[in-house]
Amino acid sequence: MSMTYRLSLSVTRYVQKLSQSLYVCAVLAALFTATIPQTVFAETIVLAAADSTPTAYTENGKQSGILVDVINEAFKRADYPVEIKIMPWARCLKEVKDGNVDGIFSAYDIKERHAFLTYATEVLITQVQAFFVLKDSTITFDGDLTKLSDKSIGIIIQTSYGPRLDLALKNGTFVKVDQTTSAPLNVKKLLEGRVEIIPSYRHVVLSTAKSLGAVNQIKELSPEIEAIPSYLAFTKKRNFTNIIRDFNKALLSMKNDGTYDIIFNNYIK
Repeated sequence: MSMTYRLSLSVTRYVQKLSQSLYVCAVLAALFTATIPQTVFAETIVLAAADSTPTAYTENGKQSGILVDVINEAFKRADYPVEIKIMPWARCLKEVKDGNVDGIFSAYDIKERHAFLTYATEVLITQVQAFFVLKDSTITFDGDLTKLSDKSIGIIIQTSYGPRLDLALKNGTFVKVDQTTSAPLNVKKLLEGRVEIIPSYRHVVLSTAKSLGAVNQIKELSPEIEAIPSYLAFTKKRNFTNIIRDFNKALLSMKNDGTYDIIFNNYIK
């Protein structure tokens, strides 16, 4: 066997072994990548928010609202560009669950949602849920939900009203439950007498009624149902660990320096 032939054979075998090694490495890398959430490298964080006055809404072609301003300021401080998409709440949940948007606000920390959401730890807003009825209604509330079981109640699809009311709705406490897709439609149903009572975040229903010129036609029942903290949450389709950490820090700094309260008070007067 000539020296040239032996050298050629050695080179060929080396190339074959190298190719096999590179193939194995590529397969292992692909498998590893498939088993962990994709880290976020996108230039802009896209968040979905429920179309709801005064927290997130569009006015004269411009986004506005308490939470819109809070989110924009927090991400500015955290040095991340952010885009907010305002849409019906049910669609918000679907978009974030499917990974079509990066996050959602504001969401209650519900066990079932942990399957597809990772929550920030800093409270975005505490929502006081209460019942509302027409101004001349004789309906009263003493804190016992079962005493309202014979009343027709209007709710928004896939919306949580806090643990107490959610459980009552799930257990069929209310005889008649009428669902709709937004706060304005729910308030209109109350004004038209199609339902007798609606639960809502206090500021949302009052702002909605004001926009409809009907703030003097409804009243809040006391006591409130529940005060529930709500959060910014991210899809589990990707890894947002660093962004969540930076957002928590930025939001806390806004609360500490008074910016959060200033934004809130700009809308609640």
